[in-house]
Amino acid sequence: MNATKTSKLLSLILRHNPGKIGITLDPQGWVDCAELLAAFERNGTPISPKTLEEVVRTSDKQRFAFNEDKTRIRANQGHSVEVDLGLRPTPPPYELFHGTVAENMESIRKNGLLKGKRHHVHLSPDIDTATKVGARRGIPVILKVRASEMALKDYDFFCSDNGVWLTDHVPPEFIEWDLNATTLYRPVGPQELKLIESTDWTAFPKRLPDQPIFYPVTNEAYAIQIARDWNVKASGVGFVTRFKVDSAYLRKFPIQTVGGRLHSELWVPAEELAEFNSHIIGKIEVTHQFLKNHDYA
Repeated sequence: MNATKTSKLLSLILRHNPGKIGITLDPQGWVDCAELLAAFERNGTPISPKTLEEVVRTSDKQRFAFNEDKTRIRANQGHSVEVDLGLRPTPPPYELFHGTVAENMESIRKNGLLKGKRHHVHLSPDIDTATKVGARRGIPVILKVRASEMALKDYDFFCSDNGVWLTDHVPPEFIEWDLNATTLYRPVGPQELKLIESTDWTAFPKRLPDQPIFYPVTNEAYAIQIARDWNVKASGVGFVTRFKVDSAYLRKFPIQTVGGRLHSELWVPAEELAEFNSHIIGKIEVTHQFLKNHDYA
């Protein structure tokens, strides 16, 4: 049996149907290696210890893991049988990716990403990995998930030993359907909003001499906090704007965390704002308005 067939068979047994060859996983998903190999032998699909070790070592997604002395083995994630992998909630990166195929898109647009029979939705840390995942089912479609924004809304994330990110559900509002566009937010006061309106909602105004940096933020919660607590205090009213920018262009601006994990933003030098504006996709829209002496609790 070649490595690919062995890997698929191990996935079936260690993730979904250990009873098929008469073994039982412990509560954490482990099984004794000698017991596993003996069970494969009894079922007419012998695997040598050397082949087992080779499959674990070379698996492209590191699907399996040995314990420290290599006497037990388990799948790292993807189970449909009940196991407790001992994972703890972990703050995710700003964005994660999911590889799928076109036939799933109608359901995803309606319901988001669902875990189905698995314990979790699986997300990848980079586009290349997500592309490989999607390509297993056909021509891949890659979706970007605003993971840090989800975490701020109390969605838990877990990271498996092989670097796959897991969560229970990704609602549609946290999915970027166009991989080439990134959603950003900008809290503004009434004067800046008028200047934006004067551009037909396509650009942000030039910075003043004492404003060397333009600060768009990466999540709506942070923008709301600034608009409500700072713009209202300064101007009597605050607004949150939302807009999309070309993702490839944005890679030149590292995400800056300036406080807690909520407070992430980009630092665009004032002299580059015109170029930044030229990479805005579509219109700038207003999503929230806050007024003085109004209780928003």
